[in-house]
Amino acid sequence: MKRRSRQDAELAVAIAAPDSAAMNSAVTLPLHKYTVQTNNRAVEADADPTDADADAAASAVASFGAATAGQSDLAPVRSALHRQFICFCENTTIRGIPRIIKSESRRIRLLWIFFVVALFVACILCLSFLTLQFIEYDVMHPPRVLKDYSSPFPSVTLCNMRPLSSEGRQQLRQQGWKYPRDFSESLELFARNLYFYNESTKYVYYNFSGSMGFPAYLESLPRSASRDIGHTLQDFILDCRAVIRNGSARNLKFCSPEYVWGGKGSDMFAGNFHAFLHGNYMNCYTLDLHEELRDNTTMVEMAVYLDNEWNLDNFNCVDCYTMDISTQLSGAVLTIHSGDTYPDVNHEAIHLKAGSLTEVKLKHVLNVQKQAPYGRCSQDTQRNLNLFGREYKYSEDACRQATIQRDILNTCGCQAIEYPLVRESNFTYCTGLEEFLRSDGCNWATAENDQKRLADCSATLQKVYGYIRCKNDVISKYSKDVVESCTLPCSFYSYQTERSTSDWPTRSFQLRLLNSRVYSRLLNRKEMKAYRKAIEKLNNNGSIQEAYEMLKHENLLERNLLSIQLIRPNFDLHKVEEKEVLSLTSFLSQIGGLFSIFVGLTMISVVELIDFFIHCYEICTRQSRGVGGASAVRRCDGAASRSEADVLLPAVAAGPRPHQKLPNADS
Repeated sequence: MKRRSRQDAELAVAIAAPDSAAMNSAVTLPLHKYTVQTNNRAVEADADPTDADADAAASAVASFGAATAGQSDLAPVRSALHRQFICFCENTTIRGIPRIIKSESRRIRLLWIFFVVALFVACILCLSFLTLQFIEYDVMHPPRVLKDYSSPFPSVTLCNMRPLSSEGRQQLRQQGWKYPRDFSESLELFARNLYFYNESTKYVYYNFSGSMGFPAYLESLPRSASRDIGHTLQDFILDCRAVIRNGSARNLKFCSPEYVWGGKGSDMFAGNFHAFLHGNYMNCYTLDLHEELRDNTTMVEMAVYLDNEWNLDNFNCVDCYTMDISTQLSGAVLTIHSGDTYPDVNHEAIHLKAGSLTEVKLKHVLNVQKQAPYGRCSQDTQRNLNLFGREYKYSEDACRQATIQRDILNTCGCQAIEYPLVRESNFTYCTGLEEFLRSDGCNWATAENDQKRLADCSATLQKVYGYIRCKNDVISKYSKDVVESCTLPCSFYSYQTERSTSDWPTRSFQLRLLNSRVYSRLLNRKEMKAYRKAIEKLNNNGSIQEAYEMLKHENLLERNLLSIQLIRPNFDLHKVEEKEVLSLTSFLSQIGGLFSIFVGLTMISVVELIDFFIHCYEICTRQSRGVGGASAVRRCDGAASRSEADVLLPAVAAGPRPHQKLPNADS
């Protein structure tokens, strides 16, 4: 009974004693008395206790534990967390850290610490550079060629570089209107005398100087006359035909104006023309092939008559400007664009030389764009745009121009002819100067001596100057090519071209050409008088030599005819798709590679960290519940958990258990 009481007292001392390492305490069990020492404080019991003595000793130890509980409650938790951390470092797969813990030499330990820290810093720097590269969201454009892949044939827009027709020049003269160059010269002279010689108003003259070209002349004309004085479709486009693939065969379909307007052979139509007004070229014409024919169209061929008459009536080039070299050219401009879209004539046009056949080979390109953050395309783009009273399919460039025009209209109350019209009626042109259009209208020579006319003309200029300033302010907001409200389609077609040019028509074939059905209507034009006589001579049993002599000095056809062939040499589709330079999967794999190279960190290491934090959490939660923060500390060798007595009192725990026999004090 005495021995059992002694064993109970011994167990009570072992459980109540604080951690020897944390509290600098010791528990000793001599033969003659029990002694509990903590910071030089002791509680003693008799050497050979009876049952009462054992109870007294246990009570003394318990009283001491309660007295020091406020100082020692966190010490076991800190000790357990420390042991948990050491255990994690000894067994982690992160390279270098176990070496730091297990190194016996201080120098070796410092060496390992230095290299581990240096490698961690290098890894973080590399990760920073990699992250910066990733958030730039760069893309690349690798091309692919899809063999024998259906893609739509483009639409074609043609404009005459000489915007005024022969009939249009006559109409201007009959109406008493100034020619374009005369209009600009009189306007410039009036503005110079009114503003330039006064230092306080000189800036007004410079604002006008950029608005005195052909667009200002068009805006000053009556609305209907601006189309009437230009080239009509029937006079401009002589012939148009398309070749359609039908299996291994090739079918010919027509798109000439005589078929479209004459109603002949409707089943042979390849497409339709429609017109729009351009600020520099006036009447331009777009051919849109029928949608069901576009995928199988292999060629479109057109012949054009330019109407560049060179005689006393047109010797002075009434629509040429000294400061604008583009107005001094002759020929046509060709724009190739996606079907049913508005053409960007100013930036994408091809110049065609008069007296030539231009062969244009097409390469169809399908562009596939990325959405944000890698690109700026959107799946929610508009389907159509209403321009010039007609529905066009959406394109980013057309949307940009329409947005600028709409902003000018809403801000300034006028429209600019340089941009597509968004309203066809009830609007004012920004530089409309009708008072300067008539030959007897505003001229400085007559107005400087007529105060009323001078005041009226000055008021007109001042009003237009307000429009010009407002228009320029609006346009300056769109200095960049990108307009936020105009999104880029995520998939669209573009067309690359290869051109070759030959002289056409050959002089020796000109008379036979004029005898053909398509070109014979040219003989009705008044400037073709010499050719009519030569053909009449030839048809009345005249010799070729006589006809040649009659046309030896004529070059009217070489100056006015041109032909265009748009050819699809094959049905290959070139696909250019945006791809991320550094995708998310590539970014993550490179992060894993950097961690593995520098510090050996893998996903298993992440699991180890999670396991470490879970055990730390368990220790802390046990303490908060009053169970004892260190009651379940893992062994680093993976064995089962030890009790608190095992952790805090290893020497005692290694001794006999309560059911074991203690040595007798006497023996």
